[in-house]
Amino acid sequence: MKATRIAWLILALVIAAPAAGETVGTFTLDSLSYISFGDDEILHLPAGSTLRFRFGTTAADGSTPFTIQPADVAIGDVSVPSGGVLRYGMASAASGTIRPTADGRRIDFTATVRATLDRGADSGSFDYAIPFTTEGAAASDRPGTETLQVSGMRLVEGAWYGQIVGATTNKENAFPEPGAAVYTVLSGSFDQVP
Repeated sequence: MKATRIAWLILALVIAAPAAGETVGTFTLDSLSYISFGDDEILHLPAGSTLRFRFGTTAADGSTPFTIQPADVAIGDVSVPSGGVLRYGMASAASGTIRPTADGRRIDFTATVRATLDRGADSGSFDYAIPFTTEGAAASDRPGTETLQVSGMRLVEGAWYGQIVGATTNKENAFPEPGAAVYTVLSGSFDQVP
């Protein structure tokens, strides 16, 4: 009986442990994180929300690949002033790279973000393929009369603070601003990076 318990404990530890050569870094959002819909409506993302980056083996050029699984994203509910909440997650796994530069670490990845509105009869979900980066992002509204741009911030060496940005165009029947240029700022810091 005791041997069976030990075997189960070892199995649980193996399943929970990162893969060989993998470092898991958690990016925790601070109070400067938000989503802007056409610069008309700004919704703050809850501080303390997290994204886990599963870093692989660093290449000779210093770049390190990473993946983010849907279960690695824990964004708190976002209250909508007109009622209801927005929930953000990932519809599928994302992959990207983090690389050193002369002025901090650069991050780039594309994620399929699932936005879900929970507001009674008006509830629904949309998926958006959004490129994220610590550099800059831009999106245009429909019918393309306005383009919004946002700048990120590379990770500060040692402190691991940075701002990851992404932009897209809201679906024509999406809430709260149909067809608007939308951008997000994920501001926060990692507990560790390779």
